[in-house]
Amino acid sequence: MGLSDKSEGQQVEVSESMSLTVAVAVLLLVIGFPRVYGTEVPMAIFLIPFFLLGFVRYLARKGTFTVLLLILFGGWLVGGALISLSGTSADLFFHLVVSIKLLLNVFFGYVVYRVVKLRPNALLVWLALQSVVILVSIFNQGFYNFLLGFISPRSADVFQHVFGLRGLGFGLFHIDGALTLIIAVFYFLLVTPAGFGKNIVLIMMFPVAMAVARSAIIPFSIFGAARKGIGFKAVLVLAVVAMIGLSFYVTEGPFYEATEVFRNLLSHGELRSASVNSLAEMYALPSTVDTYLFGDGRYYSEDESELGFYMGTDVGYLRLLYFSGVGSVAVFLVLNTYFLFGVLLSGKYIGSKDIKIFALSLLAVFFIINFKGLQIMPLFAMAVYMYAEEKRHKQQA
Repeated sequence: MGLSDKSEGQQVEVSESMSLTVAVAVLLLVIGFPRVYGTEVPMAIFLIPFFLLGFVRYLARKGTFTVLLLILFGGWLVGGALISLSGTSADLFFHLVVSIKLLLNVFFGYVVYRVVKLRPNALLVWLALQSVVILVSIFNQGFYNFLLGFISPRSADVFQHVFGLRGLGFGLFHIDGALTLIIAVFYFLLVTPAGFGKNIVLIMMFPVAMAVARSAIIPFSIFGAARKGIGFKAVLVLAVVAMIGLSFYVTEGPFYEATEVFRNLLSHGELRSASVNSLAEMYALPSTVDTYLFGDGRYYSEDESELGFYMGTDVGYLRLLYFSGVGSVAVFLVLNTYFLFGVLLSGKYIGSKDIKIFALSLLAVFFIINFKGLQIMPLFAMAVYMYAEEKRHKQQA
């Protein structure tokens, strides 16, 4: 039942005692980073003592790889903090939030890998539980309001007004929540033996994730198109047909919003949504060379009471550019893709093709979604890096 992450020699013995219940509980606290109720504090931090020693030892064994990562992160953290001096406390706070989340995604990607390696079905149970939570939140406003306490208070202030338009999971909401659900499905399919029955999970999760945010169609399309297998492609088509069919029957609520793109496909012959159309109006490039080089130190507009985005843009790349210039955009991209390039540049080994396809798909999702909003690379990047490393070591042994 224990969670202790002892030395490498003791790891297997200790971890194998972890029950399915404990494994699911860990995933619930980690994936999506649900907050301590009503605060900005992630519940996952209470798990740090149980895994920290093993994580530090793991990074120590990586040598130069870890040193380069720490240099990049240090440059990002300190550079952004200095630039934010020309902004407000809200800009500095947001920079620190982004920086902390970068670190947490690496650490808890390690945790997710360890837990799922031991109890793969824990991820399946996590998906099932989140689906139930999301479905209940769609139909019960009291439960929806209760779930708001587990997300960032700043986000809760916005999402308290959108009941009936979006679903909420336990710590999962908006774009990040939708991406997490779909990527978790494909990670589960990657690390477990192939089976047609498991593909049914994808059909079930697609409409649920779309009810959280329509951006779920991005990872669904990319991962689905990249994954091999005729049977899987048939399931993929079936999931899309199910969404098109659903669009004929729902007239309101999150599922109505979720099927907007499919109604537009049938009505106008193209995949489009109102949110994408409004986003197109946010592409406003800087007007000075100084802003391109150094940024303006701002994430938010001058009027802090409005909580508006600086220069009226929510585009991920532009928010970074306006904050700290083109150099920080490059560092941000490298920090987020660091582990995935480690996967892609590794040699051949058993299962390497599927793993590299997963890594490429994750890269594509990350690069595309930041044209919509500022997003951190999902923690599954670290998990797949460790999974690839395990596969290589087994072949060399």
